[in-house]
Amino acid sequence: MRIRKKQASATSDFEQFLKAYNCTYHVEKDKSATTYNFEFQAAQFVATIRSQNDCVEITYPCMSVVGIDYLDLVRSKCNERNNSNILFKFTYSIDHEENRLNVHLSFFNNSVTPELIAHELGAAFHFQREWQRDLDSAIDDSKDTKNHDLESDLYKYQREMFLLRRMEMSQQLDGLTANIASSTKALPLWKALETVAPLPAAHLLFMTVNTVNGQQQLKNEDEIRNFDLRSALVDGQGKQARLTRDYALLDLHYTQGEDQQPLMTTIALTAEGEDDHSIYTRVTITHPMRNASRRNSLSNEKRQPMSTSMLIALDRSDDHQRQQEFEYMWSDARLKAQGKEKDNLSDDQKMLCQVNNADEAYNLYWGQRMFNNGRYYEAILYLENLFNSYRGDFFEMSAERKHMFIEVAYKLGFCYNELGLYKQAFYYLDLMASDGNIRHTMELVNALANSKDMRLFSYTEGIMEEVKRNFENNDELPDNIKDFINFLRRRRGYAFIDFNDLDKAEKIFTAMLDEEDNADYAINGLATIKKLREQRDKGISPQEPEANK
Repeated sequence: MRIRKKQASATSDFEQFLKAYNCTYHVEKDKSATTYNFEFQAAQFVATIRSQNDCVEITYPCMSVVGIDYLDLVRSKCNERNNSNILFKFTYSIDHEENRLNVHLSFFNNSVTPELIAHELGAAFHFQREWQRDLDSAIDDSKDTKNHDLESDLYKYQREMFLLRRMEMSQQLDGLTANIASSTKALPLWKALETVAPLPAAHLLFMTVNTVNGQQQLKNEDEIRNFDLRSALVDGQGKQARLTRDYALLDLHYTQGEDQQPLMTTIALTAEGEDDHSIYTRVTITHPMRNASRRNSLSNEKRQPMSTSMLIALDRSDDHQRQQEFEYMWSDARLKAQGKEKDNLSDDQKMLCQVNNADEAYNLYWGQRMFNNGRYYEAILYLENLFNSYRGDFFEMSAERKHMFIEVAYKLGFCYNELGLYKQAFYYLDLMASDGNIRHTMELVNALANSKDMRLFSYTEGIMEEVKRNFENNDELPDNIKDFINFLRRRRGYAFIDFNDLDKAEKIFTAMLDEEDNADYAINGLATIKKLREQRDKGISPQEPEANK
């Protein structure tokens, strides 16, 4: 999200742009605004500068002209574009005389340098071409099918928005529950620990495996590292696999650090049921707290308990079946892309049919499949392969390939966020911090908030200020932007609680009490603030539960 620097006079700066690029124009003035009708690269634009003289709104009034019969389709496409981009606003009006729709594209700018204005007008032409191509395809599709389910086109977007809000609602205070992908292959204990709960520089001593059948002790380091979490409660493989134990407890003994103090991590495995396709196990990993010392104070991260819970599954299919499924789906997507069904492809299928390399396509297919099913651990295994193979060519990529690369990075950030690994999530999500995509921005905000990163405040404040500049008042805000701003306000409120600034948090939540979309959050937030103040009055630290006193 770009934060634009204010200038003293938008009128003076904008007229510099008009002169620098030899634009023909005429001016209309009234008490509330000055309007410029100008031509740029043979296209007609309208620029409006309000009486405050602080910013300019530029509108491309006839970006596209469409027959009135496609009103529902144009409305859907405008909503779709506005859902994924807050820098440019797509609207339309009805020309009753000509019986047509005029589609408009507009944006605000208050850093009115000639170069920046020219750049953003160039971006407007890009969005015009992209819009027209997308609309033409949708119109062709509607002619073939005679109808179109407009809502289904937004399914994946709505699902991701649900997941984003679920993450917000869960907060980070109640501990992490993450879903991890199923697989037909072994999941070695050490591979899982490296991803979700690493033990750097640990020297393994032994591990005990406690089940209803008794206790087993493993002393060989390779045997410990390769212990298969997926089959710990299961006997047999493939279609013959059966759940035979309800519970297992692994006690991993090791030394770590300079003092080589013996430590123990506990891994609890509990059966979560089975169906025709998979057998499910919940894995809960708990690292020990370190004793307090001069180098290891009470506030040190090593003094805080760490517990991670995740769901894994053992699939009853085999590798050959998985390869056959991939080859069929890849071939099907490419055939549809070449024929009349190309406009019926899902976003995932569109990305898949752009890939010509079989290994890359395999990683993309299964990475997306695991991501869409909430199986985030295995999604990482596939998508990181793809990310690493693509990033070296980033500056030479086509626009389509770069779009796919960014989506892969977003999904990796999302997966790591779900696993509670916020530093890794930030690495990927920061790549798209300024691309204007609401989904990407929300997930980055989630990562900053969940990790108690102080950069959250300046980042969200900048976004909210830019929205204010782009829309004169709240009544003009599209519903999706209102939801987005409400999300930012709520996350800021809870973040102020995390940073013990209860007064600011209370101010935010009090303002939300009479707002239908925010009232429940406000009530919960104010209740939390009241409880924390009561604990503070009793001399209880905010990080220290009252039950421990």
